Order: sequence, then structure tokens, then C-alpha cells
Amino acid sequence: MAAALAALGGCGAGDDGGCPEPAVALRNPRTLGCEEWHVPSAVCPDEPAPPTWAACGACTARRDPAACLAEPGCRGAYDACLLDESEVCRATTFVCVGVDRAGPVAGACADLDAVACSSRDDCIAWYQRHPTCGEQDEEPEPRPYYQPNQGSCALSFHACADEATAP
Repeated sequence: MAAALAALGGCGAGDDGGCPEPAVALRNPRTLGCEEWHVPSAVCPDEPAPPTWAACGACTARRDPAACLAEPGCRGAYDACLLDESEVCRATTFVCVGVDRAGPVAGACADLDAVACSSRDDCIAWYQRHPTCGEQDEEPEPRPYYQPNQGSCALSFHACADEATAP
């Protein structure tokens, strides 16, 4: 497969190992998951440039929401589960992440999608888990939204709001 991709003009996404380092780990603003991206190099000059998402390690050491929100280049992300009173929602509800490397930009936060929200350090992002998160999966194959990694569930972007709405 790598040879077929190389024959098409480079080492694109989905390549099974044809492009060597360098690779960068970037935080997907739609899921908060970290993804590795290769960068154009002499070996793979046609590799597409990675998105401008924040680096995975950016700002994550800040555990206090107030400190995170006050730090330039950092933004807060909350699990919308925080708004729910159920027991399953008492897990980690806040994470501090970096702002998109093309940002920060200013402007209103309402009605922004995940990528636009990630470019602002004066907005907070709300994420949600599927309602069946953590329940036993009775289907033979995991559902697309179920992430069987230690029973955790994938997050998906829910909304963008002004920092003033932070809990």
C-alpha cells in the first residue's frame, strides 16, 4: 500500500509507514485527541502540511481553570457532563489545552465550530460524551463513538462559549 501511495505522488494520510520522521503530535479540536502528523520532508516532499492545531502538550500542565484561562495561548475545555448531576459525570471535567498555532484571534465565541473555537484564548469549548459512554457494548463490534481504551469514551465538540460562562 505504501508503494501505491508513493506512486501517486507522496506519502499521504493513511500511509502505513512510508514517511519517516519528523512527525508532530497535534490536538484535534473536534475530539481533544492527539493525532500524529508527518510534515513535508526530503523523503516525502508531497506530504500535506499538518493542520495548525495546538501541540498536544501545550498548556496541559495547568490544572486550575482560572490559571489556564488567564494564560495567553491557553484555552479551557469542559466536558458538558459537568452540567449533568449524574454520578458518571463526576470524572475529570476540565482540561487546559493550547490555542491553535494560527491564533489567537479575537471575536465572538458563540456559534463557532471546533476549529474556529480552538483559535481563541478568550473562549471555552464544551465537549460531550455519547449517552451510552462506559456501558457494556453488546454489539459484536464497538460502535464508532465507543472507544474501548480502558472504558473511556471519545469526546465530541458540543459548543463554544465566552470564558465568562465557565462554571
